[in-house]
Amino acid sequence: MIDFKKRLANKKVGKETDPIKLYDTLDRAVDKGPLRPSQLSVLKEWHASHQNTRDVIVKLHTGQGKTLIGLLMLQSRLNAGQGPAVYLCPNNFLIDQTRDQAEQFGIATSQADPDLPEAFLNSEKILVTSVQKLFNGLTKFGLNRKSIKVGSLLMDDAHACSDAIRDACKIRIPNTEQAYASLKTLFAAELEQQGVGTYADIGNDKRDAFLPVPYWAWMQHETEVASILSATSDKQSVKYAWPLIKDILGHCQCVFSGVALEIEPYIPPLHAFGSYWDAPHRVFMSATVTDDAFLVKGLQLSPDVIVNPLHYSKERWSGEKMVLLPSLIHEDLERGEIVHAFGTSNPKRRLYGRVALTSSFQRTKDWETYGAIVANKDNVAEVIELLRQGEYERTVVLVNRYDGIDLPDAMCRLLIFDGRPFSESLVDLYQEMCRPNSEATLMRTVRSIEQGMGRSVRGEKDYSVILITGADITRLVRDKESRRFLSPQMSAQIEIGLEIAEMAKQEVEEGEKPLNALLNLIGQCIKRDDDWKAYYVEQMDKVKPVGANEHILRTYATELAAEQAYIAGDYAGASDALQALIDKGKLDREDSAWYLQEMARYQYRANRTESQRLQVAAHGKNRLLLKPPSGVTVTKLKIVSQGRTERIKKWVRQYDNYAQLDVVVSDIASSLVFGTKADKFEQAMDDLSRALGFAGERPDKEWKEGPDNLWALSDKQYIIWECKSEVDIHRAEINKREAEQMNRSSAWFDKHYAGMDVRRFIIHPAYVVESAAAFTHDVQAVRESELKRFVKAIKGFFKSFENQDFKDLSEAHIQKLLDSHRLSVTHLQDDYCKKLKDKKN
Repeated sequence: MIDFKKRLANKKVGKETDPIKLYDTLDRAVDKGPLRPSQLSVLKEWHASHQNTRDVIVKLHTGQGKTLIGLLMLQSRLNAGQGPAVYLCPNNFLIDQTRDQAEQFGIATSQADPDLPEAFLNSEKILVTSVQKLFNGLTKFGLNRKSIKVGSLLMDDAHACSDAIRDACKIRIPNTEQAYASLKTLFAAELEQQGVGTYADIGNDKRDAFLPVPYWAWMQHETEVASILSATSDKQSVKYAWPLIKDILGHCQCVFSGVALEIEPYIPPLHAFGSYWDAPHRVFMSATVTDDAFLVKGLQLSPDVIVNPLHYSKERWSGEKMVLLPSLIHEDLERGEIVHAFGTSNPKRRLYGRVALTSSFQRTKDWETYGAIVANKDNVAEVIELLRQGEYERTVVLVNRYDGIDLPDAMCRLLIFDGRPFSESLVDLYQEMCRPNSEATLMRTVRSIEQGMGRSVRGEKDYSVILITGADITRLVRDKESRRFLSPQMSAQIEIGLEIAEMAKQEVEEGEKPLNALLNLIGQCIKRDDDWKAYYVEQMDKVKPVGANEHILRTYATELAAEQAYIAGDYAGASDALQALIDKGKLDREDSAWYLQEMARYQYRANRTESQRLQVAAHGKNRLLLKPPSGVTVTKLKIVSQGRTERIKKWVRQYDNYAQLDVVVSDIASSLVFGTKADKFEQAMDDLSRALGFAGERPDKEWKEGPDNLWALSDKQYIIWECKSEVDIHRAEINKREAEQMNRSSAWFDKHYAGMDVRRFIIHPAYVVESAAAFTHDVQAVRESELKRFVKAIKGFFKSFENQDFKDLSEAHIQKLLDSHRLSVTHLQDDYCKKLKDKKN
């Protein structure tokens, strides 16, 4: 073997640590050219100022080569003797993709299959693996003092990794396992106190019924919980998280649903993962469309890291998205029409893929009816591979997969966003129920929307049409309050979509068929119409970048600091931190109440009297929070003194124009149909009470007893609503259990509203009462036909405002509209109901 060292004129060959120079030494594939300007900019700044900084966020547009940047950073650190180095991916798709890219660029990598390779441990190669491989209770990286030391750690798609870490620290036990039954029995009394009806639904395996275990009951029974979980710690549902939380159960929360329970720490125990917690250099990759404030709590990063990311300042936007809201073009283009038009299979060979993103498998049934293929956990890899190979005949439906699956170029030129995303976490669902309009809830939802809309545009030259369908999500993206949480790029794309909708609406008014108008618009993007492209560039060039949301950032930092103080035993300090948030006066009533409940939890161990006071105050501000152990006093629902027409005028004036009003009314109306989930239906009824000038509440949800909905029509007139929206539309009878629910609601009303006039309506497909059932009071049924007439009257009434000046509404005119649409109090009580029929008669 020839010794070339002798030919080097005694020069010592060292390993290159400058990532830009390092790139030039790589044996990369012939089609891999020089680094892009964005890559050069970020790598230069990193090497000059941040290569030894503890934490760094790299924030670039999709398709700007973040993967290569990350690999070069890690290889540079390895060459400098700062190993071992690990590249973490949120899923297996990205592991393979990252290793393929590394090979093409000549960067050596290894994988954990299943053990950690020597090449990684010896700092010879970068380990590319999943975030789940490091973050689990049985991790090969070791826990606490047994953790393997890592010199450099990188998280690709940090938000998805953060979500995966949270899941790894959570125990989810299905109702088929004994531990579920044992824990449910342990907390039965406390759960039932929080909601007798909901607890009954949990007992009947209702998926959407959920209740949190009150923190005081959880702390009191911590020993019993540990015993039950320890006995079942070999189960798949428990074993991976048990080592992480078994000694911090007192700092966990538990929520039951009808199908499972979840136990989750208030903040993930990241300190247990020494390979992450003690790594001297950590890099977090993030897309420009995502607000990184979530990483403060999720990954316990400093706010200063969030506000100072490495980025490429010369490029403000990337990729082309034509965002369309069909229902704003014409009311006929509602969800059912969109599913029919774009879910139908086409035997002719399509030139591009169509993909729908839905929030639940329940929303996939009509897609399947028209021939779409629904991807599940068993076939998703196969379905995506078919798209990659150009099989576009059938529309692909992905369920609750808003990140982690890339659909570039022709794989998806048409993305249908079907419905508002919702979390699958029971803890999140509980929080969303208690604070539906909070910044935390809206940001979480908006983040899912942005991540989902980014699936089909994966590079600066990629393009796609995105259809947003469903009243709930249409309302969300139209709402100014929600849109302020969007990235500047996404916000601009929505604005373009709203302008386009107005243009297309004019075409429809001039005689064009609504669906044709929509198809023509889609064609202009996909067929690369030059005028559309120029218009899009002109609008997007106005985008101005903004930094992280400082208010949200500081709020999350305070929440994290408070929880850390509580874990450390500083209960007063934890409470004081949240009190400072409340004292700033920037929180709404729901958020203020939420923090009071958190403070009550902090005080429980040290000062139970103060804890009780705080919990009573929290529930008084927001009755969806935990009912205090001492019980509550029902506050009578009263209507304000001003007249009904004045209240309607005030409600309408919340909206700047009819288009905004129509989105809200359409959202309410679309929820008031049989088949709608109970919670959504009841919330729509509650919203409707105020839209029609009444006062309303949800006693069963707010007071944990009473009817589903209660309306105050005047200071003496009320309506009790029992809503059975999920009952099979073909059911012929009202059963005993449903009658008993109405009887309990009637008794509750008599107790708290003695002497008041009340009408009792059960919204149910049937009006015949089965033989075993009986009502104790006079009750009328609102069947499908009556409900449809009621909703039609509501839509007609608000349609009358289309050409009205909202600043100059006449109360006399509003009253005339109420009468003409048969929505007066008398009409409401008599026109939309059916007298019950006793089966035995």
